[in-house]
Amino acid sequence: MNYYSFFGNAAKSKLILHDQPWPGSAVLPDNHIVLANTPFSGWPDWDSFVSACCDLAKQISPPAWVFVDASFDPVMATNHTLTQYIEGLKEIFPKSKVCMLSANAQHFYDNLLGCVYFPYFLMHNNHGELNHQPKSGRIGCLNRRSALHRVWLMHHLLDQRLIDPQRDIYSVSFTNIDSGAYQDVDYLLNVTGFNQLQQQWPTQIQTHPDGFPNDYSIDHPAWHTGIVIITETEPLPCVIMTEKTAKGILSKSCFSIYLGEAGYRVLEDLGFEPRFFTTHAEDYNIDPILDICRNITTEQQALEYRNLHLDKINHNFEWFAYAQGELNQRPWWPKYQLKLNAALDML
Repeated sequence: MNYYSFFGNAAKSKLILHDQPWPGSAVLPDNHIVLANTPFSGWPDWDSFVSACCDLAKQISPPAWVFVDASFDPVMATNHTLTQYIEGLKEIFPKSKVCMLSANAQHFYDNLLGCVYFPYFLMHNNHGELNHQPKSGRIGCLNRRSALHRVWLMHHLLDQRLIDPQRDIYSVSFTNIDSGAYQDVDYLLNVTGFNQLQQQWPTQIQTHPDGFPNDYSIDHPAWHTGIVIITETEPLPCVIMTEKTAKGILSKSCFSIYLGEAGYRVLEDLGFEPRFFTTHAEDYNIDPILDICRNITTEQQALEYRNLHLDKINHNFEWFAYAQGELNQRPWWPKYQLKLNAALDML
């Protein structure tokens, strides 16, 4: 096996070998190792990770390739910092080529040496059996984590009465589901009065109470409405597609993704057709979602709009080819392979 995860802290840290291969290993060059739980996604601290890497380098024969898994969580470091990290790892593994596999869609276009965008959300089989249900309801929008952009969006939808439990299926937690703390939106967005406004709502709203599951399935009825609003993990600065985007495709949804433009471009460059509407929400511009809810007012309108786009919906589902054979046999793979090979050839 070739898959190591970081565990520990500044006092004691190590990289632990997994007994299962990393999900994307099959498409990577032979003689490689993959390092996960790394500072490239914000944790752990760099010094602890370096210490663990130095110990590992003494214990194993030098691999041809060292891949750093930053393909799941947002990559919040700047390109300058990433370059410094990559150079640091090259010093630890001097006989290996080092490459970061990034979740940040912008890295599909940056041509950053030692870094390549990696579409992990297309590669794992965690969604289980796909239980498609008859479409019903107008808008579906699930929001588990009280991320800043989700709180911002859901407040405006509720305040303007653009979403309601009679027509729609949705959830939102205005506070952290573990700590109960509110986001300091006034400070983070440099606005005045929002912190008080958000407290007018129940701390948690769920039209279909389910305990805010953190899962990969498409079983929730919100994935089977006429139109699905997907609020991705981060709208900016790290544009990332996760299981949320995957669930939109796999549930055969007509969707609008709250996502930076780079994410839409990557989906298109991989062969998907993600644009069901002319514009989309990104950063903290939520007008495109508000307009959808203003203009499509009934379940019937939502279902009719979806039916107009069945060709795109079916194409996206078939193009994903979930759990169908080897990764390098799936329709989107040749388009991604060009980008991956070009990045690795530069090393």
